[in-house]
Amino acid sequence: MRKTLFIFLCFFLACCGGAPKNDTVNIATIRDGWRGKTIATKNLGAQPNVMQLLKAFNEMWPSAGADSLIAEAGDRLFVSNDVEEGGSGKVFVDCEDFNIAYYNEGTTSDKRTEARTYSRENGHTLFAVLLEQVHPEEIELCAFYDYDPATGTMTPEDEPYADFKPQHEGSILTYWLTEGDYDQDIIIVETSPDDSYPTFYHHYTFNGMKHEFNYSSNEFIYPEYEDDYDPLPEDATLRAESDHYRFYTSVARPASEEDPEVLALWIKDRGEAEETRWICTTFASSEPKWSLMKDGNAIPVRIDSGDIACAETIIPVPWNADMFYVDGCPDARNIWSYILDVSDPDDIKAIQFPSTEGFLSFDTENKRIHLGAYHYREEGGRYSVDQTYTIDGRFIEEHEIDNE
Repeated sequence: MRKTLFIFLCFFLACCGGAPKNDTVNIATIRDGWRGKTIATKNLGAQPNVMQLLKAFNEMWPSAGADSLIAEAGDRLFVSNDVEEGGSGKVFVDCEDFNIAYYNEGTTSDKRTEARTYSRENGHTLFAVLLEQVHPEEIELCAFYDYDPATGTMTPEDEPYADFKPQHEGSILTYWLTEGDYDQDIIIVETSPDDSYPTFYHHYTFNGMKHEFNYSSNEFIYPEYEDDYDPLPEDATLRAESDHYRFYTSVARPASEEDPEVLALWIKDRGEAEETRWICTTFASSEPKWSLMKDGNAIPVRIDSGDIACAETIIPVPWNADMFYVDGCPDARNIWSYILDVSDPDDIKAIQFPSTEGFLSFDTENKRIHLGAYHYREEGGRYSVDQTYTIDGRFIEEHEIDNE
């Protein structure tokens, strides 16, 4: 009788989802199984970014490191944050220029994760992901997939260094996917367990389709790059100029049936070097801070962390070319409006307005901005108003707009 009740209880818990389950997979299981499973993705398009493919991989092979990276990054295309847990780690995501992402809490963590994509000449995308485990056994693995946009599938393929032989037997091998940002190298770091020989760095260079062995060196040299600034995208459009800067926008993500296009904002120094800096990219999952906009005044927002929700419209402020008006409609209901001040590229500021119906006009003489909004009255329902602000976000007045 007791045995019958026990079997029934187990069956009941399994059917109801009450039985405990492991949300992540042991790295050893992933190491032994990833080559045997193709991953079907969901509408990722022709050129999915690194986070989209990492999420697809993590649905098939969930790991603590990838979970943490995905949770920290959200839907943002660019993230550079210190990880609070442990205090020594870092989260970095760049889905715009180099399509790399990594999460690393430190040398004793079970969560080190790196991922990267490479655009292939045949229109496919090569996706590589690195996972590390320290306990109960030390494991470091790299998995490689070919993403076919025609089928939306990620097909496993052999590691490009499958025939690699270390310089010395017993060497400790570590893999780097995201160190060579600009040249897209995969690097195998070979170290001595007892420091009896120097460290070797073995470089596998991407040729447009796959990685091939290029060279080995006793010294890791960071790839040369022209400067510490960002390359201006080829599709960038000039929007405004000041005495010192030119301001551009580029399409970070094309429009779809569900979502408007996402724009990135850029600033280019008009000096001799003409350095270019990325300002920000919109983040559709950003939340407005309506409750903090007291007395109708605008509030500051942090654009470096993705608080600009949408940038469908960009208009230079006519009396100050170091300022942009930006708005968009990320929630299919309200238009969110911002002013960006980029007079100091190292300290870019933004304010968000409480108005909800977008740009109306600039008052150049009084240096003010007019934005649309709506209210409701008990009889007559919704009506539109013209709200006037100073350029630094102080509310001045509003009046009803005659729509007749």
